[in-house]
Amino acid sequence: MKQSCANGGAPGTQSTSKYKLLSGVCIAALAMGGTLPAARAANFVASNQTELYQVIADAQASPDAASTIMLTSSFQITSPPPAIAGKAITIATGANTLSYSSAAVFNVASGASLTLSGQIQGTGSLNTGLLSKVGGGELIINEAAGSGITTISINDGHTLISGGSDVTFGSSAGGTVSQLDIAGGDGQVASLTLSGQGTRLVATGTDPNDLSGGAGSQSTLTIENGAVYTTTGGIRVHTPGSQGTATINVMGEGSTLEAGGFTSTNGTSYIYVRDGGVVDITGNTSFGGVGNLSFNTALVTAEVSGEGSRWDSGSTIAMYQGSLSILGGGVMTGTAVNISTSPGGVLPNFSVLVSGDGSVLNGTAVTLGTRGKGALTLADDGRVVVNNGNSALVVGSVHASSHAALNIGGAVGQAATGAGTLQASAITLAASAEINFNHTETGYVFDLPINGSGAINQLAGRTIFNANQTGFNGLTSVHGGMLVVNGVLGGIMDVRGGVLAGVGSVGNTANYAGGTIAPGNSIGTLTVAGNYTSNGGTLLIEAVLGNDASPTDLLAITGNSILGTGATRIFVTNLGGAGAETTGDGIKIVDVAGTSAADAFVLAGPAIGGAYLYGLFQNGIADPTDGDWYLRMTDTLAPTVPVYENYPIVLLGLAELPTLQQRVGDRYWPGASEATDSAGGEAGPRNFWTRIEGAHGHVEGVSTTGTSYDSNRYLVQAGIDGLFAETGSGRLIGGINAQYGRVNADIGSSLGNGTNATVAYGGGATLTWYGSNGIYVDGQASVSRLSSDVAADTVGKLVDGNQGLGYAFSIEAGRKLSVGGTWSVTPQAQLAYTSVDFDDFADPFGAKVSLVAGDSLKGRIGLALDYDAGGGASRSHVYGIANLTYEFLDGTAVDVAGTKVAFEPDSFGAELGIGGTYRWAGGKYALYGEALASTSFEGSHGFKGTVGFNTAF
Repeated sequence: MKQSCANGGAPGTQSTSKYKLLSGVCIAALAMGGTLPAARAANFVASNQTELYQVIADAQASPDAASTIMLTSSFQITSPPPAIAGKAITIATGANTLSYSSAAVFNVASGASLTLSGQIQGTGSLNTGLLSKVGGGELIINEAAGSGITTISINDGHTLISGGSDVTFGSSAGGTVSQLDIAGGDGQVASLTLSGQGTRLVATGTDPNDLSGGAGSQSTLTIENGAVYTTTGGIRVHTPGSQGTATINVMGEGSTLEAGGFTSTNGTSYIYVRDGGVVDITGNTSFGGVGNLSFNTALVTAEVSGEGSRWDSGSTIAMYQGSLSILGGGVMTGTAVNISTSPGGVLPNFSVLVSGDGSVLNGTAVTLGTRGKGALTLADDGRVVVNNGNSALVVGSVHASSHAALNIGGAVGQAATGAGTLQASAITLAASAEINFNHTETGYVFDLPINGSGAINQLAGRTIFNANQTGFNGLTSVHGGMLVVNGVLGGIMDVRGGVLAGVGSVGNTANYAGGTIAPGNSIGTLTVAGNYTSNGGTLLIEAVLGNDASPTDLLAITGNSILGTGATRIFVTNLGGAGAETTGDGIKIVDVAGTSAADAFVLAGPAIGGAYLYGLFQNGIADPTDGDWYLRMTDTLAPTVPVYENYPIVLLGLAELPTLQQRVGDRYWPGASEATDSAGGEAGPRNFWTRIEGAHGHVEGVSTTGTSYDSNRYLVQAGIDGLFAETGSGRLIGGINAQYGRVNADIGSSLGNGTNATVAYGGGATLTWYGSNGIYVDGQASVSRLSSDVAADTVGKLVDGNQGLGYAFSIEAGRKLSVGGTWSVTPQAQLAYTSVDFDDFADPFGAKVSLVAGDSLKGRIGLALDYDAGGGASRSHVYGIANLTYEFLDGTAVDVAGTKVAFEPDSFGAELGIGGTYRWAGGKYALYGEALASTSFEGSHGFKGTVGFNTAF
């Protein structure tokens, strides 16, 4: 019968209550509740099974979107209720109890839902106390309490227990039944969610709790938002014959799964404990199988992540197939933690990642990969703790199938990460096992004793062994990063990449191409306690290059040095040594106690002390058969010196001043009886001009290092001229200008080649007298800020952005003489003084470089033959010019670590050029240019071109 009533008929109201477990029953009942939609909700009442089943049918037929059935009395149902299809139905017991005497099977079709609210009681008998959910719809048990339920079977669809429901159930039938069974049939897809604070599902029996027991089934158990699932029985994910997929989620603070044991026997399992969720197993935990053969198709992917998230196991944690990630502060604790340690059968393969600050794997004993393949990775401050640091971590075994890897940082083949920490008394490393350091730390100290004959691989980061590792007798391989050995490291050493450094001792060592040995921590001795085989690797030596007693790194070999596939290439870094004569054996850098192979070591780069090279020599002078290797000063200047020697002469070329003709073009036009200045012309008394100059030169001279150089110079200059004064005898024009220049010089010498790239920014002033009698006098002054990058080919960069200053003065005079008609000649002379300076600096080898002399005084005498044509609005002027030049000073000089080196260019030179000016618009605009070739007749030569534009205003 349909009514609008609740709790005995109060119109328009409905009351639901939460009930506690009934006393005297063997197991608790399931009960969940829901909230009715605000619109189109129909209410029904029932006082017995007949009425209940009838109103369920009536509610199904009702057009309302949702219906509520309120029980007006307590009663028992003896047969399964009708199926729910097509809508949402709520059965609320109110203050009454709904009990059942036969199995309660709730059939909820897809798209429908059934909500049970209140108190439900089973019979307590194994078969009749079954509560079962079938159908693809949703069963919701909300704000409910229950008892007398023996087993719960969720065969299809979704079941939600929420709202503080407190449900107790259980069976103890010797393991012949499942007290909780989710997706236990073949192909079934089912899920159970416990949600909310106070929501509890308690299985009191000893029978197992099964997920995905059916072949091809899919099950999900989710415990969230503070809900609790407790069982004294074990959790079984899959049965030995099933091949399904199971997912377990324990998420959120207070959310808890408590069980007597946990096994993943078969199929594929996904287990996520996140955001403060807790799994508490009183017995054993097994990921990926149990026994010898049952785990051959099991695969587990597990994660414990987030602060407060925990997996605690009161006994052994066994990991067979799959992976476990402990992240972001998650913690897993067990007694014996066994990773891939099956005693037989199909070989396990399991990997564990412990990553993030606060993430911990705890075990009173931890064993890795004793049978099959096992990997344990400690990254980003994650920790593994073995018996509070009082027991050893066992990595691998003598079993033929054993392959174990302990990774500090990233796993092999993965990107390096921050390192984690191992808290143990030692590591027992089997012959088939390995420790891989693949991290990003710059000073990771690893001093746990390593005992055994496995492998140590240095892949990335800087790993430091300070303690003695005398219990290790395996192979250490350096592939990348740096391994610093400051104690005694047993076994043998292969350096195949990266760097081996430190002041300790290693065993027989082979240094391969791509590998580097760098003795010391700065200055110090690294000992090879055995033989050294050279296979084309590198030896880095730091030394204060001076006399025989200079501090230096030393590679000490107690056995023999053997030439294998290639010589060891030695690179020497000078730590500020100014160079000094070596009068004895020299500076010992390799000590060989046994037989010393010739050609086992070669000097790969220049060893430079001050201005001089050091050479590599085998055998001492006092004992010419000692087999040791020494650095001795030679009489050869370093390959850096030619570049330093040419530094100031290159700058002088950039700072030199042009001629008047090159700067502003022709300023004279012949009149009937005298030359007149057209600079101002009728267009105006002021001029703006700009010009571009390019020059290439090859310069030779007298050089300490036998150096010559080729240079390419570029210059952009712009200025303004104005009429200062005018009299009957001529005009005085003054101006200012700014300029930008660049020179690229390639320096060549038998000692070594190099480059100088210098840019200049500056400005200047000019003052010119143009006499009406054809005489002119031109004065110039300029100053430039210089910035230089200097490098040597065999060394690289020597100094970048070194600052300097250049200035120059010039006086030029000449007279334009008419030789008839449009032809004239202009004899002329110029004297220019140029000076440059640069900041003192110390080069990468510690040599101090400073300027000694950087001045030039250059004279020029010349004769120009001029042709002037045109008249009226446009005019043209073409000329040829021949010059003789002479350098009056003795060139430039530089001090390199107390050694003076000088360059004196060829003094005498000759120049030949052509040029011209074209003016239009009554002299308002002018385009001018000159091309000039030069030679010293002794090897130096060059050519220069300039193009300019002038406008009067």
